[in-house]
Amino acid sequence: MTAVVNADTPRVDIDLGRLAVNWRIVRGRYTGAELGAVVKCDAYGLGLDPVVTTLSAQGCGQYWTLDFDEARRVRVLAPAAEIFVLGGLRGASPQAFRDSRLIPVLNAPDEIDRARDSGALTVAIALDTGLGRLGLRPEAVRDLAARRLDGLRVRAWITQPASFSAPEGPGSQDLYDRFLALVAPLPRAACSLAISASVFARPEHHLDMARVGSALYGVDTTPERALPLRPVARLDAPVLQVADLPAGAGIGYDGQFRCPKPMRVATLGIGYAHGLPYALMNRGAVRFGAYAAPIVGGISMGLTSVDVTGLPADLAVPGARAEIFGDHQRVEDLAAQAGLPANVLLGLAAAVCRKRYHAHRPDQPLSPSLSESLP
Repeated sequence: MTAVVNADTPRVDIDLGRLAVNWRIVRGRYTGAELGAVVKCDAYGLGLDPVVTTLSAQGCGQYWTLDFDEARRVRVLAPAAEIFVLGGLRGASPQAFRDSRLIPVLNAPDEIDRARDSGALTVAIALDTGLGRLGLRPEAVRDLAARRLDGLRVRAWITQPASFSAPEGPGSQDLYDRFLALVAPLPRAACSLAISASVFARPEHHLDMARVGSALYGVDTTPERALPLRPVARLDAPVLQVADLPAGAGIGYDGQFRCPKPMRVATLGIGYAHGLPYALMNRGAVRFGAYAAPIVGGISMGLTSVDVTGLPADLAVPGARAEIFGDHQRVEDLAAQAGLPANVLLGLAAAVCRKRYHAHRPDQPLSPSLSESLP
């Protein structure tokens, strides 16, 4: 069934062929035994159903979800997959996890007690090695080593690196050593330390199991070096109007920008209601092909102005579409100018804008002519 897409609205084109390519790239770099895909928060906003279906066709047999309800959706899409729930037992009983063949990631001693008292259950247990969020603190891990875990099958010990952007930085070896020291007295189970950036770093740190999210969606989390990933999503927006403004003309509320000279300005049908950060006021740019059009003035709820002075006359015209991020401007670069993690910008845009999917053109541009599908 084809969806009717309003040409005057922003949209996110998602290339599932590129998603498959990124999976194969990550799989080729990972030296451990088990590679799983992180599909939490509706696969970073890109859509749980198409993402899981695509990855399963590539041989992915392990998924990491946020909560019980999301995990049950993945169970329908991937009946034979191993599915971990990062939120632990929140939202359902241990029996419900058992019945659905879901593996909760337990994050606290009382959660471990609750799971153990419920009878036989396969679990993963998270250890806090310095992030200071969920997971057992070192003293709790030492207590756990002295306790019985009757009834629990520990499938994996996992931790979350405190720095994802510098997987070979000075703290990475210390993290690795601390994690292995914590698990040494515990019952044998798979060890999971590596996340997206780690897969492209030290192979000796890959251990038994990796869980990757950002890399699959084409988001490079390592600013010091580029990873060989393909952008999966392209956000674009329509040009609604083009105007020639004189020197001194104001753009945006309260004159947020004043034209220093005569300028040609295009108004785009996108704003903060579509996930474009307000922090991009007078900062950053959009793209018309290889040409940059700087953002001038503020970001309103549904409109943004850009300077198209000097661009070829046939590029920025009403009805044309400007690329916000995609092949000509990586989402990481735009997000950095807004002071945001790239996944935040990607997830916001994908959550609120119309999505269109295309499947088997990984070597073609993320084109606005992709075939349409229901969001």
